Amino acid sequence: QQNRAHFLTSAAKVQQTLDTFRTQLTLRKLSQLETRVTECFRYLLHKQDFIQRITINTQTFGLSLFNSQGKTVPKHRLSAGEKQILAIALLWGLARASGRQLPIAIDTPLSRLDSEHRHNLIERYFPQASHQVLLLSTDTEIRQEDVQRLRENDAIAHEYLLHYNPTDRQTIIQPGYFW
Repeated sequence: QQNRAHFLTSAAKVQQTLDTFRTQLTLRKLSQLETRVTECFRYLLHKQDFIQRITINTQTFGLSLFNSQGKTVPKHRLSAGEKQILAIALLWGLARASGRQLPIAIDTPLSRLDSEHRHNLIERYFPQASHQVLLLSTDTEIRQEDVQRLRENDAIAHEYLLHYNPTDRQTIIQPGYFW
């Protein structure tokens, strides 16, 4: 009887300790993630002084952005391109915080970006985002000089062009790019 009572008391204490450990581990991982996402966002954003810090709510996992004066910057104040950069920074930060090499696939990666953000992604993100980055772009999205720069930096292993044949209603895959 006494052993059972001790076991039940100990089990409750172990459960409480595990809950505390889980909470502390979550907070530590979220702190690491906040740091990584902030670093990635500031690295990719051309307005270096716009956002100083990004935090993640521990309950909702919502993002909050802060300027250099410590004031909240509402997400609706971000341009469409800055929101896209934030999403990319979040994924990049997650990958870096995980410590694992994860493949990345991005559809229309430069669609809403101005020339400075495009340049930052081409120079800073695509070549080092992961060991395997799959970009699905349109013919007007990535310019010829951008492709050339990526080729020169050995950031492209393979290029494929997808041609849709409406008669056969199928897509044909060919080696190469638009130019």
